[in-house]
Amino acid sequence: MTTVEGLAGDTLHPVQQAWVEHDVAQCGYCQAGQIMSAAALLARNPTPSDSEIDAAMAGNICRCGTYLRIRKAIKSASSST
Repeated sequence: MTTVEGLAGDTLHPVQQAWVEHDVAQCGYCQAGQIMSAAALLARNPTPSDSEIDAAMAGNICRCGTYLRIRKAIKSASSST
């Protein structure tokens, strides 16, 4: 089992890097779950469509509403994985 703490090695995982580049986090409460779900999605499907991203991330609720930034970050990370 991999946790968000174990996702990165010596450098940030592409999903974590994309989260930083797209300024996804606001309060941070949901970020561990969002990042792990995004990493799992990209491990299964390296080039997901918007609808596939939305379906994979549907179980993660963001009270700050950064869903568009989350999708952009996943798209960005998909080109890096």
